[in-house]
Amino acid sequence: MHGDEDRDAAVVRTLLSTVAPPPGRVAAAGLLADGRRARRRRRSAAAVAGVFVLSLATVGGVSAFDRSRDDSGSQVLSPAAVGTAGPSAPCTVAALELPPKATTAEVNAGSPSGRFLAGFSSVGNALATPVRWDGTRAEPIKVNGPAEAKGVNDSGVTVGSGQDASGRSVAWAYVNGKVITLPIPEGYTGAEATAINARGDVAGVLFGGDRTAAAVWRGTSANAQVDILPAPGRAMAFGISDSGVVVGALDDDQGGSAYMWNAQGQGSHPTVPDGLSSSRMRGAQGEWAYADLFRRGVGPSGPTQVPSRTQHSRDRVATPPTPDAQTADSQKVAVVWDLRTGQATTVSGGEVRAVNSGGEMVVNHDDRTASLRSADGTLRKLPSLPGENNAYAFAVSDAGTQAAGTSGHKPVRWQCQAGGN
Repeated sequence: MHGDEDRDAAVVRTLLSTVAPPPGRVAAAGLLADGRRARRRRRSAAAVAGVFVLSLATVGGVSAFDRSRDDSGSQVLSPAAVGTAGPSAPCTVAALELPPKATTAEVNAGSPSGRFLAGFSSVGNALATPVRWDGTRAEPIKVNGPAEAKGVNDSGVTVGSGQDASGRSVAWAYVNGKVITLPIPEGYTGAEATAINARGDVAGVLFGGDRTAAAVWRGTSANAQVDILPAPGRAMAFGISDSGVVVGALDDDQGGSAYMWNAQGQGSHPTVPDGLSSSRMRGAQGEWAYADLFRRGVGPSGPTQVPSRTQHSRDRVATPPTPDAQTADSQKVAVVWDLRTGQATTVSGGEVRAVNSGGEMVVNHDDRTASLRSADGTLRKLPSLPGENNAYAFAVSDAGTQAAGTSGHKPVRWQCQAGGN
């Protein structure tokens, strides 16, 4: 089970809520403006301080979807096929353990088996501390400075990003109980880790002055080889499949454009359905990838606006959505790609935040509810915790029986019957 709401939310969202970003984080800040607005909506009930998240989700197969065509001629996962949770197949919710003294926590990603989850916790208004959950048990990851866990594989190896005492962005891995700072190649001054695959390859971003580069660490040791992926400009990597396909974005000053690299490191733009503007690819696994795109002419900062390149991720402070944010969000379109053919399929009904190998998705809706979507299009509601009025899902197991995310300010896991039966 794996992890842009809007978990991004887009994207490289490791920007720290109260710490000014070091040189090189400016490009990433511009690309992630829409993710910040989505996070603000999620936290409209209270303030939560800490680092901002890239919600990467692991993507699995979607070949079994019931499809129709929209007006643009692109394939659509038909809303007519979408149902509601049947009384014979409800999903149940349970809160996960919080680390000692923590008052809030969120899940960002999960391993395909569903055993491990990754995210962060906070104590009051303190900056975030990364957390790995093994089952329901929370294990805080002790790093030097504010940080957040963004990916985890079935071996429990967890990766994330933070800042050291000097304010430098660092990418780290948590392996066998130890935190390892991943190397930064010559010419760069900072790094962020955003995802990890089964083999232990880590996708992320390098920073150096005004430059950003998509990178893959071949392993999680302090001397791991770092491959800088070729790109025609500033680039960022947000997901990596077990076969080595990397997905991410180019920062083009207009909200970003989706970009991907095959297992040989060759880069290309994916096919974008007619009427949609390219944005960023959020995650990949197996032969599938997914993203949030926008109706042409409306980008992540709203109509005709260019994202601020200096805005920090202080959206853990409760801020009502602006009219521009609402307009931009209403223009979002979820898209899933079959990487074998390049076929792009639009998904109706919400924002996809994880897909498993059987074609089951978790979908977050505009009304702050979440659903598990079966391969035939049936939706089963993922209930909120008692006393809470929202739920956001960011991971789904390959078996389709577990999902994980957040309700209120609490990390949660949902248990569902396989296949909706």
